[in-house]
Amino acid sequence: MSANRLWSLLLSCMLILSVLPACAEASLFTQEMIERSFVSAGNTERLHRAIDKAKNGEEVSIVYLGGSITEGSAAAPQKTGCYAYLSAQLFAEKFMADKSQLKYHNAGISGTPSLLGVTRCEKDVLSHNPDIVFVEFAVNDGTDLNSRMVYESLICKLMESESQPAVILIFTLTSNGYNAQEHMQKIGKHYKLGMISIKDAVWPQLQQGMLKWRDYSSDDVHPNNAGHAFMAACIGYYLDQAAAVEPEPYVAPRIALNGRTLAALQNLRKDDPAILSMGMFDYGAVNCYSYKQGWRHMSNLNDQGALTLSLDTSVMTIVYKQERNAICGKAEVWVDGKRKITLNSYSDSAWGNPVTEMIFLGKGSHTVEIRMAEDSLTKTFSLLDVGYAP
Repeated sequence: MSANRLWSLLLSCMLILSVLPACAEASLFTQEMIERSFVSAGNTERLHRAIDKAKNGEEVSIVYLGGSITEGSAAAPQKTGCYAYLSAQLFAEKFMADKSQLKYHNAGISGTPSLLGVTRCEKDVLSHNPDIVFVEFAVNDGTDLNSRMVYESLICKLMESESQPAVILIFTLTSNGYNAQEHMQKIGKHYKLGMISIKDAVWPQLQQGMLKWRDYSSDDVHPNNAGHAFMAACIGYYLDQAAAVEPEPYVAPRIALNGRTLAALQNLRKDDPAILSMGMFDYGAVNCYSYKQGWRHMSNLNDQGALTLSLDTSVMTIVYKQERNAICGKAEVWVDGKRKITLNSYSDSAWGNPVTEMIFLGKGSHTVEIRMAEDSLTKTFSLLDVGYAP
């Protein structure tokens, strides 16, 4: 082994030790587990491009897209104790000539699947011109065909975006071992993506009794501080392995595995010509995670006019805010004169969170009306986002 390679390995070990907390739990997360988390380096051309920028002192933008684990739930402090922040700092330590040029963006939102991820992709991810995007939805997504199509659409949207980022998939797990890794890994392999599996790392240890779930997580899903630090260490190991793989030109596959219907998703703008009438809704300030503006029905409005859209689309997504407040009401979505779905912005289990629905319309031009239900004309409703794809 060359002296340079040996030094690189020693540096990697030191960085991993610096990320894992100095507590009893840290000794339970072994180097063998870290190595087991490595699924695939993927095609490394885009990652090498980001590393070269970092070494040259240029700006590097890293975005983390996912659910509550990415947001940092159960980490303390949440913003700097989460795996996303810790691993971004690892990238800077490993590769950046000027650490101030690291542009870190955490786009995690609790309780959300990749359906919301693809809907807010332009606003929360691509607007940052990312060089690297980590995607973590393995415990939030289902395994049905629509879920697989949505996840693949998200991957395609990221890979085909203007900044051409390296996309790296992370597979977390719940206490009963659930995740959507089986189909996500197949999609990752199809698109030659880097992949990291926290489940592959910890599940054998859990099954053998060498690790207790509480060593990793404070509930049934979210890593504790030691778990977040372990995830960051796994990402650090991935970066070392992938950086050692010679880059080759990336060639995208010609066909999709499950479909890519939402890859071309567009988002409705406040002044979009597709809006025929605002009806009983007005556009203004809202407060729901990264959504700061949206279409609102306020309780003092009582006419029955609908927010009316003319869309040339086959499928649309609708994001609305859900709250545990009796003033929150229901809105109905009508397509070409027929009611398709009712959206209830009240829920006993809500915490002011976004909810996403997908509606299939069939190819062609459609008139879409979003109106308050008859029993909700004096109640409030916050429509956060409308996405539509051909």
